[in-house]
Amino acid sequence: MKSLLKYISISISIILLASCEKIIEFNGEITEPQVVMNSFITPDSVIKAHISESKFFLSSGYTFKDVENADVSVLVNHIFKEKMMYTANGIYRSNFKPGVGDTIRLEVKIPSKNDVSSETIIEPKSNMLTLDTAKVFTGKYPLTHYNNITQKEDTIGYNSIYEYHFKLKFKDDEATKNFYRLTVRTKSSLPGGQVSNEYFFTFDDLVSGNNSNSTVGPPTSLNSNQFNVFSDEMFNGKEYPLTFYVTNNTTELLPEYEYMNIYYKNIQKEIYVDLQTISKSYYLYLKSRDASSSSNGVFSEPIQIHNNIVGGIGILGSYTSNVFEKMDL
Repeated sequence: MKSLLKYISISISIILLASCEKIIEFNGEITEPQVVMNSFITPDSVIKAHISESKFFLSSGYTFKDVENADVSVLVNHIFKEKMMYTANGIYRSNFKPGVGDTIRLEVKIPSKNDVSSETIIEPKSNMLTLDTAKVFTGKYPLTHYNNITQKEDTIGYNSIYEYHFKLKFKDDEATKNFYRLTVRTKSSLPGGQVSNEYFFTFDDLVSGNNSNSTVGPPTSLNSNQFNVFSDEMFNGKEYPLTFYVTNNTTELLPEYEYMNIYYKNIQKEIYVDLQTISKSYYLYLKSRDASSSSNGVFSEPIQIHNNIVGGIGILGSYTSNVFEKMDL
């Protein structure tokens, strides 16, 4: 009897809980899609801009609608230059490369949409002076290979770990407020002519704001300065030695296993250091994206991504690269 009463009690509870579920309809105003323009301009390339429409936050699907019928004008130093041509996937392209010091303005007109516009200045190259390096051995671990005869793992050599510490000295321009981004590319030449590029390095300089020796990587990594940007606030108008390092492993086979070198041959690697000068809008955009991705979800205040598009949303920024000569690891 007690079991029956217990069963009835549980059944009633389930029914009552199920009856409490209620679907609440959204009665607010559904906003119309806004024009979204994103473009990062550099003097090393023609201008490209991606134009799309925003989505209402309750809309289904993950893709955004590309705009294919936009009229995109480019103005250089406030003088009309040309109309950008549509290519594909919402991308519009110019026929010229901007110059350092140019003020680039993009104006977009789309039927039945608000006109949008924005402008940015092409910054001069960073004034890099010297790049010093120091190779530091940090340890090694055994390299093993399975022996089919003894059916054991044989130690055939060692993988040595090295840190390549860089000190990049550059001179900041006192006359202007400057913003920088550091990128370090490791180019690996693989067997068969294949090439791979990696952007992992450790940015441990004081201006980075990193409080640990975590690896700074691409935008997917969680770090306090994942885009490696900084301003000249701490060294305005002065020379500054920027520090960072790259980790690399090398293989050393024991003499009796040198014949296996074809399988464990060290990959040729080259380092390219690029100290970019970036526009203030690009700097604020990357900083806000960084803060947004590093927030603690529901336990933190929402962070608005920096937007400098008048009449719409998105970002128009610029960067100017200055790549130091390659270095072999």
